[in-house]
Amino acid sequence: MITARARTFLVAAVVLYLFANQTQVGWLYVMSAVLAGMVLAGAWLSRGVLQKISAERRIGTSEDTELFEGDSIGIGLTIKAKKTASQVRVTESCPLAASESPQHEIKMYIPSLPPMTNVQFDYEVILDRRGVHTFPPLKLETRAPFGFFEYRRQLPQPTPTLVYPELRQLRQLDLLDRQLAPQIARPKAGIGYEVMGVRPYRSGDSSRDIHWRSVARTGQLIVKEYADEAQPGLTLALDLSEHPYPKTDSKHTPLEWAVKCAASIGDYALTKGYPLHILADEAPRGAVSRWALLQYLARVQPDEKNRLHFGQPLQAFVAVILPWPDPALVDPLLELHRQRVEVLAVVIDPQTFPAGGLSSASFADRLVAAGIETHYVKFSDDWAGQLAGDHR
Repeated sequence: MITARARTFLVAAVVLYLFANQTQVGWLYVMSAVLAGMVLAGAWLSRGVLQKISAERRIGTSEDTELFEGDSIGIGLTIKAKKTASQVRVTESCPLAASESPQHEIKMYIPSLPPMTNVQFDYEVILDRRGVHTFPPLKLETRAPFGFFEYRRQLPQPTPTLVYPELRQLRQLDLLDRQLAPQIARPKAGIGYEVMGVRPYRSGDSSRDIHWRSVARTGQLIVKEYADEAQPGLTLALDLSEHPYPKTDSKHTPLEWAVKCAASIGDYALTKGYPLHILADEAPRGAVSRWALLQYLARVQPDEKNRLHFGQPLQAFVAVILPWPDPALVDPLLELHRQRVEVLAVVIDPQTFPAGGLSSASFADRLVAAGIETHYVKFSDDWAGQLAGDHR
């Protein structure tokens, strides 16, 4: 793209040429040719500069195998050039940062980049939201060497990054703590017959447990993990229906709180040695590992097809996460209670969130009156304490 500076030089060259024709002064011809020649030289010297630039992006360190919402990680961006480049402006748009964060869009400037060298940019970012995030193309701009032409290029470097939901360690959970669980043998990974998921290979794992389909997909050694069938398990039921949530761009929504609660309860159950199952149409079948739980919850989104129903076989304990006071779910929960299933209902109150919504107070009171253990979670930084029942 030609710049205003180049246009000024060309206009000056034409004016000088016209004066030279009228006056027949030789140096005017020379000045006209010099101005026009500079513009042409700039076009020649700057052509293809950005085409020889490449980039690599590093997310975190080799130790950052799990990325959780709220974590602070370092991102490294390496710019390389196969031929000399100068005056390069780089715009990095980071989808991992909050939209209002300075790291959401970072502008960098490279005065000079000799051939076969690289420049390293490093910055810190707080992971804003769970999910699979893909970086948009890097924006490259240059006006080198004289500022007569502006060249732009978009350099794809998607770097897909999976961010797990925020997970907090629960101090207690009566649904599991009050049971006579110590009388029952705890499960160990690799013992049993029911596959509860897959995980990265660790030294000492049997080669017979390698999950070759996952190896072919990821290029890394992945092994199957088994659950002890003698241990009573926990069914984690998350209501993912498309309820009439108020529209908002904020990440602080009842559904996101429900996902956090589900991750924390599932992690607590697995830590205590309970096989974990997820009740949802799109969820992995059978007992799941911590890795499979986080993989699922990182990607899950509300969908009318994922309406919560209890037609599938359930484990001895059931934790139901309800981000919306849906009256249609009361009767199924009461039926589970009548069947003497140990049920915990985690009721999120949409009315307390920034975008507002219906109050879940009467909905929760109805469950409590029916004898169902209910934990009422409001919008608060201490949601883990409410989830564990610390503030009853």
